[in-house]
Amino acid sequence: MVLASQAQHGMWITEVLHGTGTAYHMPFAMWFDGPLEREAMLAACRAVLARHPVLGHAFEERDGVLHLVPARELPPVAFVVEPDPEALIEREIARPFELSSGPLARFTLAEVAPSRHLLLFVGHHLVFDGMSKDLLVRDLAAAYSGAARPPLPMPYGREEMPSPEAEAYWRARWREVPQVVINGVSRTPRLASHGETVLRDLTHDMPDLPGLTRFEVFLAAVHALLHRYGNADTSVAIAMSTRTAETRDHIGLFATELPVFSSFSLGGSFRELALGIRSELRELNSFREVPVARAVGGIKPRVALSPVSISFRRRAPEQVFPDLKLSVEWKMSNHMVRNSLHLQAVDGADGLLLTLHYSPDVISRQDVELAGDHLATVLRAVAADPDVRLADLPLPATPQVALAAPEETGPTHGEADAELIEQVRLIWMEVLRMDHIAPDEDLYDLGGHSLTITQISARIRKRLGVEVPFDVFLDDPTITGVAAAIGGLRP
Repeated sequence: MVLASQAQHGMWITEVLHGTGTAYHMPFAMWFDGPLEREAMLAACRAVLARHPVLGHAFEERDGVLHLVPARELPPVAFVVEPDPEALIEREIARPFELSSGPLARFTLAEVAPSRHLLLFVGHHLVFDGMSKDLLVRDLAAAYSGAARPPLPMPYGREEMPSPEAEAYWRARWREVPQVVINGVSRTPRLASHGETVLRDLTHDMPDLPGLTRFEVFLAAVHALLHRYGNADTSVAIAMSTRTAETRDHIGLFATELPVFSSFSLGGSFRELALGIRSELRELNSFREVPVARAVGGIKPRVALSPVSISFRRRAPEQVFPDLKLSVEWKMSNHMVRNSLHLQAVDGADGLLLTLHYSPDVISRQDVELAGDHLATVLRAVAADPDVRLADLPLPATPQVALAAPEETGPTHGEADAELIEQVRLIWMEVLRMDHIAPDEDLYDLGGHSLTITQISARIRKRLGVEVPFDVFLDDPTITGVAAAIGGLRP
C-alpha cells in the first residue's frame, strides 16, 4: 500500500461525499490519419501503463488513512471498429469508475476508416491531470517509434503536513465567497451537475504586456470583469501544478485548485490589479502543495472552492508518430461542472482557445456567451491601454446585486442516547486532540476537515461496528447528530 497525497485525499472525499458523476473523468482524444500499425499502437498503450504505475492503482481507506492499492485488474486496452466515434466518446466518458477496485484508466483504439483512427484515453482525475496529457502523448510517441521509456517508481507515499507558514498564509487570506454576480444576477454553484460548453477564440484579443505572463494577464482580466459586474470581493480558483524535479515526468495527479482573492476599487487601473495578482501568485506558489482546507480547517468539503475557476495551460510541442498525422483534442468536456463558471484556456501555436463550462441550471447559455464577449472586450481594452481604469472598461453598466445568505440546514437525525453520545464524543476528542467538546459543537468550527472525517469514521466503524455515511458530516456535523445517525443505523 502507498499513502495517497493530500490532493488525492481531498478529491476522493469530495467524490464520496457529493457523488460528482463524471466531473472528475478526464477524456483525451488523439486522432491519427495515415497507415497506423494497430498492434504497435496497442503495444504503445501498454508500455505507457507499464511506465506509469499509478494508472493501475485504486484507492482504499483503512483506519482513516487513504492508500493507493493495486487495481483488481489491469487498465483495459481495447480495439474496436467504430464508424460513429462521437458515440464512442460519449459512452466512454459516461462509463463509471470504481474508486475502491479500479482500474481508473482505459484506452480505446477505434478504426473510424482504413486511414483514420481515434485513440481515446479516459482517466480519473485522481490519477491524471492536465500536464499528464502532454506526458501521455510524448511516451506514446516514443513507444510507437520503438523507443519505449523505462518504468518509473510510484510517485506517492510521502506524509505531507502543512507548515506553520502555510497555515498562517491561508488563515490570513481565506474567506467564503459562495456566490458570484454575472451579468447582474447572483449565481450560486450547486452540487456537480450537468454541464454544457461555449467555445471562444481569443487569439486576436489576448494582449502581451511587458512584465506579465499571459496567464497573469488572463487571470487579471477575469478578476477585472467580475469587479466590473459588481463583485466587491472576488475569488477565482486556479489550477496549479505541484510537480517537482522528481515528478515532472510522472503521469498522475500533481495539481491542486487554489483560490486567488482580490478586493479592488473600480477607480484603480488594470495594470495595478494585474501587478497585485502577479505578486499574490508569487507568494501563493510557495504554498501550492497545501490544500486550503487542510491548512485552515473548518471548511466543509465542497465540490468547488470558488464560484468561478480557471485552468490555463501552454501546449507542449507536437510529438512525432512515424508516417502519421496527429490531431489532439486538448479541451474535451466531461459534461459536468462544479462551479457557476469554469474557463478552460489552452494557449498554443494555433492561438488562445477558450472553453466556458457552465451548468444551465445555474446560468443560461446566453449569459455565458455574453460573459465570453465581455471578457474579449476587457482584453481588447487592456491591449489598447493597460492603464485603463476598471470602472472605464467598456461594458454595460451592471448594478451590484445583494448576495443572499446561504440557507441554514437544520439537524435531520433523531435523538441519540447519552451513552452513545459519550462514545462519539470521546472519538472526536481523540481525533481533534481536545480535552473537551460539547455535544452540539460544529465539527468545522473546531477546525475539522476531510481527513478528520475519515479518521472519525474509521474509529466509529472499528469500535461501534457501524459505517456512518459521509453525508452525515454535512447534514449535522455535531456529536449529537453523528450519534443520532449511528443509532438509526443500528439494528
